[in-house]
Amino acid sequence: MNDPKTRVTWNIHWSCNYRCSYCFFDGHWGEYGKRNVYKTVDEWMAHWNAYHEKYGRAYVTINGGEPFAYPNFVELIRRLSEVHWPINVTTNTSLHLEEFVAAIDPERVSVSVSFHPQYHEIDSFVERTRWLRSKGFKGCNNFVAYPPFLDRMAEYVAKFAAIGESLKVIPFVGELEGVRYPEGYGPEQKRLMGMRDDWMSHKRHKGMPCRAGHKSALLLPDGNVTRCGQIGDRAIFGDFFDPGFRLLAEAAPCDVEFCPCDEWKVIPDEKPPEKAGAWLP
Repeated sequence: MNDPKTRVTWNIHWSCNYRCSYCFFDGHWGEYGKRNVYKTVDEWMAHWNAYHEKYGRAYVTINGGEPFAYPNFVELIRRLSEVHWPINVTTNTSLHLEEFVAAIDPERVSVSVSFHPQYHEIDSFVERTRWLRSKGFKGCNNFVAYPPFLDRMAEYVAKFAAIGESLKVIPFVGELEGVRYPEGYGPEQKRLMGMRDDWMSHKRHKGMPCRAGHKSALLLPDGNVTRCGQIGDRAIFGDFFDPGFRLLAEAAPCDVEFCPCDEWKVIPDEKPPEKAGAWLP
């Protein structure tokens, strides 16, 4: 069966049962939440089937907010995974995980977990991750390197290693106590994170051709479709609910200064666009 040729990142809703200090939406949940559009499973599937008719099967990554807080989320993923796969869901693991594991095929859906020390105890979280992986659900184990957490980072890495799992350390992007990050990490902090000195330079692609919007897209909670999360609203080019919705006809220049997510690398087996630079995890 042919592999998917496009990727859709779905920010399913701007709503979360956590309020992490380092979240992109910290302080803005109420503002963004006004744009949430909630549809039934049948309504969503009509639009996802329409996408399939145009582009075939898509690789879908789902985040939020907290995806599991979306109404009827487990049934929605069960139905969606019959048409589009692989699907990856990122979750804080606090909601409906047992129901999800019982209903969803791990051959089509993976689960990336996010460890949040503001809400999780490391031992219980690692045990929940071990249980999830034992059920066949693969995925990343994410941890944001928020500066107040760095003192215990080596412990966290060791706890995951003890169950045969790695911890994906994600640099914090933002400001804390007057210091901008990731620029503000010191040499020892970078060493602990495995962050090379040239990390920033490899995240700058402004003016280079980018497939975001052409081979991939970001579906927002209100149905608008934009090129990627770094550009956001100013690059909205369509409405997922419009029967005439299409992806962009070709790649276009990147117009952001800093792309920590490397969203131009949209299909793992496809070579990056010319001059896009090396991809670093």
